[in-house]
Amino acid sequence: PSGRLTSPSMAYMLLPCAHPASMAPAVQKQMVIRSSTSVINNGPGDGMTASADDLNKEMDAVHHDLESVERWLRSRDGANIIDDRCIEAGDAGIVLQNAGAQKAIREFFLSEEIDLFVLAYAGHATAAGAWCFAEHVITFDQVLGMWQQARAKTANTQARLLLIIDAPFAGQWAHALSKVASAAAFVSGIAVQAACGPQQQAASEPGQGGEFTRWFTQQEAHGHSPWTIGERVPDPPLRGGQVPCMTCKFDVFSDRRAILCVGGEEHVPSISLFGAPWFSEIATGNGA
Repeated sequence: PSGRLTSPSMAYMLLPCAHPASMAPAVQKQMVIRSSTSVINNGPGDGMTASADDLNKEMDAVHHDLESVERWLRSRDGANIIDDRCIEAGDAGIVLQNAGAQKAIREFFLSEEIDLFVLAYAGHATAAGAWCFAEHVITFDQVLGMWQQARAKTANTQARLLLIIDAPFAGQWAHALSKVASAAAFVSGIAVQAACGPQQQAASEPGQGGEFTRWFTQQEAHGHSPWTIGERVPDPPLRGGQVPCMTCKFDVFSDRRAILCVGGEEHVPSISLFGAPWFSEIATGNGA
């Protein structure tokens, strides 16, 4: 067989938090909104102390972030994006309203033609990092369970999942993944990129969106892609002391067709993650 890597198929699901006005009281009570870029507090706050105008501006920022992530994903050279499997931020509200967040995510994961699933979330979260939707919150354990169930039911058991989270306490997801054994079912196909640490609120600014998303979607402009195996990726100079983090369970030497970050290989998308060592792999030409 040829040493060229086949172009991996990619699909993304871009999930905005619910508007606080549409949240059930139990969700609203737990909600923490992203902070002003001027101050990042370490610890939970009270999201409902924000004015209605501030909450509306933050929802605009949330959609701005997800649209930026979509543009960035579509700019990745070598990714074969399966459009009819993608859910844009503008459509997510309808999908979530009709199916509910858990059902929508579960159905997204069930595709058998996707090599790389990207699930991005932006907006409010609980102090434990759970995502805030209208009727309930969604936790890391729930998403992990849905991923494991979907891979057990489908033929593409080697598919990969990248979670991109710009929300308060997003680092809770990276920390939770780091505690799961890589040998657990289908866990070796998961990576989490979190905008901030486990005990940090994420910064957002009206009209510009999340501080981390702005940086993350412009990484080439900052000279941070691609990286070599084991090289330390510098923390982006985000304001307010916000420090992104990530956990990656990928085995970079297996199933090369679905490797996320391959430096110098034009047929595979290059994506750098921040806040921890990351990797890229130069195609050796040995083939599979």
